[in-house]
Amino acid sequence: MTEVATLDENEQNNDAKGFRGVLAHRDFSLLWSGQLVSNIGTAIASLALMFYAYALTGSALSMAILVMAETLPVVAFAGPIGVYIDRWNRKTIMVAADIVRAVAIILIPLTVHFPSFLPTIYWVYILTFVFATANAWFFPARSASIPNLVEGDELIAANSLSQMTFQVVQLVFPPIGGLLVALLAPDYFLAFAINSAAFLFSAVALQGIATDLQPKRDSVIRESLVAQIQQGARYVIGNSILSFLFVFAMLLAVSSGILNALFIPYLEGERALGSTQVGLVLSAGAASGAAAAVYFSRKKEIDRPLYLISSAGLLAGVAVFALVLAFDLLTVMLSWVMIGAVDVILNIPLTVLMQELVEDKLRGRVFALLNVAFTAVQVIGMGIGGVWAEVVVSTGPPMIGAALALTFVSLVGFLAVAKFNLHGRLSKPIEETIESREEIIPIEVPA
Repeated sequence: MTEVATLDENEQNNDAKGFRGVLAHRDFSLLWSGQLVSNIGTAIASLALMFYAYALTGSALSMAILVMAETLPVVAFAGPIGVYIDRWNRKTIMVAADIVRAVAIILIPLTVHFPSFLPTIYWVYILTFVFATANAWFFPARSASIPNLVEGDELIAANSLSQMTFQVVQLVFPPIGGLLVALLAPDYFLAFAINSAAFLFSAVALQGIATDLQPKRDSVIRESLVAQIQQGARYVIGNSILSFLFVFAMLLAVSSGILNALFIPYLEGERALGSTQVGLVLSAGAASGAAAAVYFSRKKEIDRPLYLISSAGLLAGVAVFALVLAFDLLTVMLSWVMIGAVDVILNIPLTVLMQELVEDKLRGRVFALLNVAFTAVQVIGMGIGGVWAEVVVSTGPPMIGAALALTFVSLVGFLAVAKFNLHGRLSKPIEETIESREEIIPIEVPA
């Protein structure tokens, strides 16, 4: 018993050391503190945005359009954005993105006072699109920067801390956001103002990072944007693990889009839940997500990560089935508990694998391309979900379809990992792509 207790104590010390270790890096702690505060603001304002837009229209299709406005910039711009993330200083990109997000989010509740030649909801769509465009710059730059701010064996702890931070914020603050939504309707200005101030705080924190986040390049390259995007794509295609991650994420994206588009209409329309109750549901999912993130933080490496990623689809399918069958607030919360855990089970292994597999000089492009691949298909899913719900006058059937698709995709993922022995390939040195083997000829740039 003494030996077992000693092992448990050592494991706990390693867990704490993992979080303390990454936060001991000053620049990572600045990135994390900015993320913490901006996540708090977003948790409050995201509910306000959904209820504000839904109050303007009362339409499931309009909600689907809003979610599409949040994701379309990734499809339209992420390819070129990835090139510039690999060319420009990533700290500058993140600071600028935070400032744009702060301005865009504070203008949304003021759209009722905007010129009437466009309906108010159209102004909301436009500002949401601008906000999402800034997101499309920020998140790939942040993911590409983390390996520069911590040691290689701290990547799992760093990404687990980021996920846990997000989930804990979602646990604590959505009920506050729900209360603000209930008290501040119909314009919700204070909720949006808090989010705007949080982004400005994040910008100040990021400005304090001393690490050089200018991507390391062998030389100055004057290739076209298209050629550099293609270089990132060939890098992905040339590595079987990255190719699997991309394809699997795209297959999950259709069901994810349906669920994202119909979540609020389902809870409000089918289950008659108010804003405070929706906040409680989100908190339940965040609690399980935080617990899953803490579990991952114990590990310096993840055993059989591709099977773990593949299992996410199966768990998500079961969770969505349970959500459709839910009959009261408690059963809805229990269903969302599973979905919250699945989100972390998928994201941490996938992000760590990509950070480990991709060179710094290509990391921005590869993360941006994953965003394009996932989001492009997710937008299609959102459209399918919105139209399907309008046609059948119910959110139930499209959500059942999403659950069936998630289960099928998971089974395909398991079969692909086994058939192509992808875990065996993970243990081998990463093969260089054609582009990384080619000699890059420096091109002088006029002063």
